[in-house]
Amino acid sequence: MDKVRVAMVGAGGISQVVRIPILKKMDDVELVALCDIDESKASLIADKFAIKNVYDDIEYLLKQEKLDGIFICTPNNLHYPMALAALQQGVPALIEKPVALNAPQAKKIAKKANESKIKMMVGMNNRFRSDAMILKNFLEQDELGTPFYVKTGWLKRWNRQPHQSWLYDVKISGGGVIMDLGIQLIDLVLWLLGKPQIKTIRSYFNTMTAAGKAEDTALVIIETVNQVVITLEVAWRLHMEKDIIYTNVFGQKGSALLNPLRLYKDMHGNLVNVTPIHDEANVDMYKNAFEKEIRNFIDVIKGDAEPVTPIEDGVYIMEVMDALYQSARQGKPVEIKT
Repeated sequence: MDKVRVAMVGAGGISQVVRIPILKKMDDVELVALCDIDESKASLIADKFAIKNVYDDIEYLLKQEKLDGIFICTPNNLHYPMALAALQQGVPALIEKPVALNAPQAKKIAKKANESKIKMMVGMNNRFRSDAMILKNFLEQDELGTPFYVKTGWLKRWNRQPHQSWLYDVKISGGGVIMDLGIQLIDLVLWLLGKPQIKTIRSYFNTMTAAGKAEDTALVIIETVNQVVITLEVAWRLHMEKDIIYTNVFGQKGSALLNPLRLYKDMHGNLVNVTPIHDEANVDMYKNAFEKEIRNFIDVIKGDAEPVTPIEDGVYIMEVMDALYQSARQGKPVEIKT
């Protein structure tokens, strides 16, 4: 194919600032349509980026346009029906996280995708960060020894502006800060560890916002069958002066810390900094990760690559998410088989 014809569903801030500009710069991609329930907003954005067609309904879009792929970047409750609509028309999709509201929905998407042999990806762009890729390579090469403890967190500082209201509505979001921030870090850690089998999950939730219906702070403890302990802490609005985001991996022979990347090893009885110099250390890795994620999806459509974030991984993560929400509801550890 000369150019891959794609459409964007969802004209939110990240689509406007990151996704659409990236797609418009790709020589082998044509962004032919933009779809959003707010058609007037979508029309303004389409005019700004010279996108030919605007729709307010994905099913009509899929029937009208001959597409090679579609990006589903909408509120969470729409991911599942929109993914099924794309599959019904035989169109590969990159679905923003979470792939669905729960594991049963995710499994239905995966089942239909496998039956129809249509590639579906999940939007987990932390996997595409250069520092995360370097760390994964170190772990796969056993440079740090067997991991035994991983701690990760994303704590956002307090600000005057609350989050979008739909994020607090579990019927739309599927959950609170865990579904928003925590899922990304859980996916990153479990991907780094090679999708380990999980033994137990224990979750502790709190809601600081009086009007909130979903958790806005959370602590999660995960134990794998090979005795790796993982802790996760996330929050939307803590009384802090700045945001904190980190992922630290501790192994028998060394350790690794992200943001920024640092690697340490025990070498001949000495602690040595073995952090490699990488080209992207001083660039915007956030946008660069989006570029690599979108590039991977386009190459998957063209048959030149396999998904880095396949739909099966989306099912795996949603099984973990279901278990940790169950643990919070029941107030006790939950045993799962992933």
